[in-house]
Amino acid sequence: MTAAGRFAGRVALVCGPGDGVCRATAVAFAREGAAVLVAGPDAERLAGTALLIRAAGGQAGSVVADVVRDGSDAAARMVSAAVERFGVPDFVFNDASVTGPRNPGTGTKPVEVDWAAAFAAHLTGLFTAMRHELAPMTALGRGVIVNTVRATACTERLIGPGAYAGYSAALATLTATAAHETAKRGVRISLAGPRTGSGSGSGSGSDEELAEQVLLLCADEND
Repeated sequence: MTAAGRFAGRVALVCGPGDGVCRATAVAFAREGAAVLVAGPDAERLAGTALLIRAAGGQAGSVVADVVRDGSDAAARMVSAAVERFGVPDFVFNDASVTGPRNPGTGTKPVEVDWAAAFAAHLTGLFTAMRHELAPMTALGRGVIVNTVRATACTERLIGPGAYAGYSAALATLTATAAHETAKRGVRISLAGPRTGSGSGSGSGSDEELAEQVLLLCADEND
């Protein structure tokens, strides 16, 4: 980690499960000098990511916040934790890349239960998170939010990937709409991920490559 990277003196809030692309992105931000707070539902994974950053000389903290289960309370808690620990986030990364059940409806639950849970976890959770993330950022008139989702082939006939394709498209629309609404308030919002279209997708799928895509979307011409 370095105190002289392109994001030195900045604050990044990384929201997700705490491993995978969430961890890769948190480490990448820290490597570029940002102080990082990781937030999500899994305390052990989050703590592991924060420890990895601190062991390499970076600044990091973690907070357990399950936006799907606890809604606005969890979203408010993670944003407040970032502000109190490091300051208002300059960058926010929301990881919504979990694919959901591959074969829903095969157990005791009807398929509609899995469908509703998938949309609650990704669309409702993301909407709730962004609403709280935007409040301090728009108050200062600056910041960047990047959402991510991994594309799934629309030709698959399983309901699991079908639901994922559905909320992936809805997430992309939500992100584009929010970007339009917040641009005049100084906050940029982008979508990262393979095959997300028109300049935001690299076509690559590794966690590290996606993390670098996120950082590129966060950077401005002065970084």
